[in-house]
Amino acid sequence: MGTNQPNNITIYGRLSWPVFGYTEAVSRNARSTYPVPEEQVTPTFNLLLEDAQLNKFRTHVADVYLPWVASGESKVQLDARQIDMLLKQLDSDFEMQPPYIPLKPVPEKSRDLAPEAVAMLKVNGRRGIDIEQRAVVNDEVELIVPPSEILSFPVVKPIRQTVHNLYGGCYAAATLNLYAYISGKMPGFSASAGVVVFKADGERFGGGVDVDEDEIFLD
Repeated sequence: MGTNQPNNITIYGRLSWPVFGYTEAVSRNARSTYPVPEEQVTPTFNLLLEDAQLNKFRTHVADVYLPWVASGESKVQLDARQIDMLLKQLDSDFEMQPPYIPLKPVPEKSRDLAPEAVAMLKVNGRRGIDIEQRAVVNDEVELIVPPSEILSFPVVKPIRQTVHNLYGGCYAAATLNLYAYISGKMPGFSASAGVVVFKADGERFGGGVDVDEDEIFLD
């Protein structure tokens, strides 16, 4: 999952409120208090971040991604004032709404479930397609069918080939694609991923509590 692109970074955290399927995302959007046009709907998931991962994300955005955007190499051009606005938001407590960065406060209902989390990172999928699910496999006993070839572990496999599953509370990782935009006169940037990877089991959130649709589609 490594990459040297300035608009890419790999982050991991506790998985929260995942909607991996596009059809499910469209259905939930239709029932939401804050529906968006169907052509804007994407699958989505959130990662609850601890300090180390939050600092990694902030540092990459501030020191690598936004300077790259300012250099004029990204598709959306932001000037120095707009870059400065995003840097200030990045260093804030994320309470500003509407959100122009993918970092949010940890939702109140998640704080007791993940007291170690200091921020929530919202990740969008791609329009019209499901988010691909994979898993880190550390031993062949984690595979449903033993491999016919010799594998070097750890290895990343499609999750359906493994004994693992992605659920709220497990540890998951994603290589993010960051992209800048301008909404009205306000600059912003979002994070997207086409693949999410199971890393390790964690205490399951709420024993199967449904997603909070209004939080997912509030943006």
